[in-house]
Amino acid sequence: MIKTRNTPLLLSTSLVGLLTFSQLVDAAELKVIASGALKGAMAHLQPAYEKASGNTLAISWGPSMGESPESIPQRIKHHEPMDLAIMASETLDLLAPSGAFDLTTRRDIADSPIGVGVPHGHAHPDISTVAALKAALRGADKVAYSQGASGVFIRSELFQRLGIAEQLKGKTLEVQGKELVGTALARGEADIGMQQVSELKVTPGVDYLGPLPKEVQKVSRFCATVASQTSNAVVAREFVQFLASPAAHQLLTESGLEPVQNSSNQGAKQ
Repeated sequence: MIKTRNTPLLLSTSLVGLLTFSQLVDAAELKVIASGALKGAMAHLQPAYEKASGNTLAISWGPSMGESPESIPQRIKHHEPMDLAIMASETLDLLAPSGAFDLTTRRDIADSPIGVGVPHGHAHPDISTVAALKAALRGADKVAYSQGASGVFIRSELFQRLGIAEQLKGKTLEVQGKELVGTALARGEADIGMQQVSELKVTPGVDYLGPLPKEVQKVSRFCATVASQTSNAVVAREFVQFLASPAAHQLLTESGLEPVQNSSNQGAKQ
């Protein structure tokens, strides 16, 4: 039974019913390697898609960057079987020469800003301005960020731009692999943490404070592309199209992502 609070899922399922999927004799199982930035949205997108298409999704989550075994670059390097992948656009740019993807199927899906959170019930520091954010980070005993795209920016650029890199030495926690920064916050391993808004908003035990101030914000674009070696190419292409549909846009927005409205720039970059 679907609860009233999941009304958007009912609506999106109805909208998905308007889409056309290939009628297969046997339902397909799509193996998807995906960034955790879409995890919250996929909690609703997956059942809506599966109900409408009859296919199923086997999603393996991981950060778009990093050297951990769960990271998308490492999975591609080790030729993990997949039908399609969803990752930060800059990661796909780096992986394009590998030949692992059919770049003609590349499609921009959503933009994701970086947000700030604290453990549930803790004091809510002001992070609405650059000065306030700087003070909040300096005042924390431990600052968490991810190994993925947002974490690379935070570690290599944000701290330097704020002028607090030296002050934070020994006070940071880089959350490894597919684990979310919010999970570390919920366990009390850090006082404040930064990650994609869409990841912080769906993690239990976290109070989401808001996005980074626009002056120091980094928005990551996430895109989907079909694997070059897959027996499910038709179904995988249809799923990528589904991610760009009005039904998917609604749920992407609710999870904290910003759907790409104009996806006319599809295929390999020129």
